[in-house]
Amino acid sequence: MMYGGMRGMKGLVYETSVLDPDEGIRFRGFSIPECQKLLPKAKGGEEPLPEGLFWLLVTGHIPTEE
Repeated sequence: MMYGGMRGMKGLVYETSVLDPDEGIRFRGFSIPECQKLLPKAKGGEEPLPEGLFWLLVTGHIPTEE
């Protein structure tokens, strides 16, 4: 059983990503190309920082410098 290890513990199951056979993976409603464009990158870098994706998954918002 998938949740058998949580007996007696309160928990919440929440899907932060969706896999569509036509559109591909979406994280909080953003496609991978959208994430690559919108998430912050390191200076001189071309790909998003992992912390930015983590923030998106946890909060549902694109991180800002604030």
